[in-house]
Amino acid sequence: MCCNRPRMGSIQVIIVSLVFFLITPASAIVTTSNAIALNGTPLHAKESFFPYANPNAPKGGTFSTMAQGTFDSLNALISKGTAVNGTAYLSDSLLVSSLDEPSVAYGLLADKITQDTEDPSWIIFHIHPNARFSNQLPVTADDVVFTFETILTQAVPGLRSYYGDIKKITALDQNTVRFDFKNKQNRKIPFAIGQMSILSRQDWKNRSFDQVTMTPPLGSGPYIVESIDAGRSIIYKRNPQYWGRDLPVNQGKYNFDRIKYLYYRDLDTAFQGFKVGQYTFRLEKSERSWVRGYDFPAIKNGLVIKQVLPNRNPVTMSGLVFNLRQSKFQDINVRQALTLAFDFEWLNKSVLNGQYTRLQSYFFNSELEAKGLPTEAELVYLRPLLPHLPNAVQQGILTAWQAPMSDGQGFNRDNLLKARQLLLNAGYRYVNGHLFDAHGQPFKIGFLSNDESQQRIILPFIRNLGKLGISASLRVVDIPQYIERTRRFDYDMIMDTFPQTLTPSSEQQGYWGSQVAEQPGSLNTAGIQNPVVDMLLKQLVVAKDRRSIIDLSRALDRVLRAEFYMIPLYGFVGNRVAYWNQYQMPKQRPLYDIGVDYWWIDAKAEQKINQYIGSQ
Repeated sequence: MCCNRPRMGSIQVIIVSLVFFLITPASAIVTTSNAIALNGTPLHAKESFFPYANPNAPKGGTFSTMAQGTFDSLNALISKGTAVNGTAYLSDSLLVSSLDEPSVAYGLLADKITQDTEDPSWIIFHIHPNARFSNQLPVTADDVVFTFETILTQAVPGLRSYYGDIKKITALDQNTVRFDFKNKQNRKIPFAIGQMSILSRQDWKNRSFDQVTMTPPLGSGPYIVESIDAGRSIIYKRNPQYWGRDLPVNQGKYNFDRIKYLYYRDLDTAFQGFKVGQYTFRLEKSERSWVRGYDFPAIKNGLVIKQVLPNRNPVTMSGLVFNLRQSKFQDINVRQALTLAFDFEWLNKSVLNGQYTRLQSYFFNSELEAKGLPTEAELVYLRPLLPHLPNAVQQGILTAWQAPMSDGQGFNRDNLLKARQLLLNAGYRYVNGHLFDAHGQPFKIGFLSNDESQQRIILPFIRNLGKLGISASLRVVDIPQYIERTRRFDYDMIMDTFPQTLTPSSEQQGYWGSQVAEQPGSLNTAGIQNPVVDMLLKQLVVAKDRRSIIDLSRALDRVLRAEFYMIPLYGFVGNRVAYWNQYQMPKQRPLYDIGVDYWWIDAKAEQKINQYIGSQ
C-alpha cells in the first residue's frame, strides 16, 4: 500500500546510504519496499485499502465479548500474572499481516523495509516519521531496540525462543533499525519481528518489566485504556489522536468507539450472559452449545445471528500420539492396527453432536493438504526417498490415503478384524482373548492426560482396544505433573495438537525432526526419528518459492500419514460465531481470519437492541 511520507533531507540520505554500503556485500541486490512477502509478490502494495475493508464504514458503538477466568496484569509478555485480553490494541507493530495472502505483511510503524531477498541474514525497518505514542512522543529506532532486547532477556521463555535467531539489533539513526540474524535459514523471522508490539523505552524507564502491573503501558496503537474493573472487565477507547488512522492499511479498520472484554469464571454463566446481552459477540467453541443452546427468544426474534464463517487456514492437527520411544509402537503394523480401532464416525455421531470432520491431513483445509494420488511435482521430492522406506509406507504414500471409516453403529467390526490380523502379522498372539507379544508379555497401553474432557474421546477407544485383547488405561493428572511427565516422555500415548500455518518452515522440525526427538520438553512428542522426514524438512525450511513450499508440504504430509505416527482426530472448518444483530461486515471477507476489526455497528440496530436488552 502506498503511504505518503516526507522525503529525507539530502544529508540523511547520504548517511544512510553510506551505512548500507559499509554493511552490505557488494554483490547483494538490495530492495526497499512498503511490504514483504516470503514468496511471490504482495498484491496490495499500491492499493489505498485492503479488499476486505470498507473505507466508508461508520465509526461508533461498542464491541463487547467474553473471556474466561480473570486477570491481574496488563503485561502479556511475561510469565508472571494473568494478562488481560486485548492489549494488542494499545501498541502498533512494525508490520501488519495481510488477511488474504499467505506470509505477506505491509508497513505500519515501519513504512518501508530494506532487505536482500538472496541474503535473509539481515533486514532494515524504516520507522514512519509520523509514528507517535499516545502521549505524542515519536516512536524511534531506539524504542525498537529496547523492545527486542527486553523480549530476549525478560519475556516469557516461549517468546525468547521464538526470537532466538536475532543476533544483533542496531539503531542506524532515529528512524532506521537493522536486525542481523544468526543464520540464513529462518526466512520467517522478519514476519515474527514485524508482529511484535513496540514498547516505549521512556515508559519503562522507572519500572520493572518483569513484574505484574495494572498500569496501562504507553502505546502507539489505535486504542487506549478507558476503564478497568480488576479481574472482571476492561474497556478500550478509540484514540482520536491515533497517529496511523489515515494510513492505507488502516482504512475501514478499528471502527468501534469502544472494545469491551467481560470475564467469567464459568463457561455456562458466560453463555447465559450472552443470552441476556451482557456482551454481544461470541466465538462458540462448544459443539453442544452450538447444537442445543441457541433456542432462546432473541434468536427466534432475529436479534441474534448464528453463523459459521469459513476460512482457508489449516485446521490444527490433533491426534492420539504414539510414543515411538516405546518399543511396542515401533512396528507400523501395530500403529496401523490401533488406528483402525478408533471409531470416529460413532464418536462424532454419539458424542460430538455430528459437528466435526475427520482430519485427513496434517495441513487439512488448506492448499498444503495432499489429496488423491501424488502429483508429478510431489514425486520429484518423493522418488529419491522412497527406497529408504518400508514397502508398507511406500504404498501408503503412492495411494490416495484416507483415515479408516466405520458405519458409525458402534461395533466397528470390519476395522477390528483388519486390526487383529495386523497385530498377528506383527508377531503378537492371543491367549484366552488377551494379546501377548513374542516374549509372553501382555500388550498394555497407558494414556496420559491433564484434561478430564478428553475422557469422552479416549474411553470409547479404550473399550475398542479391549476387543483386541489390549489392556488400556487412562490416567488424568494435574497440569504440573503432566508437564513434567511429557517433558520426560513418560507416557505411552497422549492427545496432542500441532498448530499449522500457511507457510510451514522451521517449526516443522520442532514437531517431527530427529534432532529434537530426545530433547526434554520437545514438541516432537511422537519421538519421530526418520531420515526421510528430516530430508523433506530440510528442503522445506530453505524453499524459496510458493510452489516449492506447497509441493514439499504435500510430500511431507504423505510420509507422515503413511507412517501412522498418530491417530488423526477431528477439527471444525471455519469459525462458529454468534452476535447480536447490530454488527455489519464488508461484502468481501478475508480468507484467513474472521476480520472483526473490519466490522462496524449499525447505529439504529444498536439502539433497537439496547432497548430490547434493557427491557428484559
